[in-house]
Amino acid sequence: MTNPWMIMAVGILTVFVALFLIIIFLLGFPTFFAALKRREHGHPAPLPQIVEVTKKPAPPASTNTAPEDALLIAVLTAAVAAASGSKPGSFAITQVHPTAPEIGGFNTPIWGRVERLARK
Repeated sequence: MTNPWMIMAVGILTVFVALFLIIIFLLGFPTFFAALKRREHGHPAPLPQIVEVTKKPAPPASTNTAPEDALLIAVLTAAVAAASGSKPGSFAITQVHPTAPEIGGFNTPIWGRVERLARK
């Protein structure tokens, strides 16, 4: 079959037969799914009970804190309240202690180190 017109006619006929079969298949979907018995659902599970959470009162601050520690706690409280948009009385900062510097002198997370090293 080397006739190009015959090859074109067979190709077009094949495409239209395939499209016709796809249309018949899609038209049969509603009758096929209507024949299936719908699965009955039981009663839904009950919702969990809502429990009201009460906050524990903050432990009293030790009286031997230095004035600069109290000032640091006040600044940190204000910064956290401003960043989170909450009231300063809704949380309590109980301890502030410096961390030991890590190897290499960096006291930052890994993304901070990568950024610093990328500057050089």
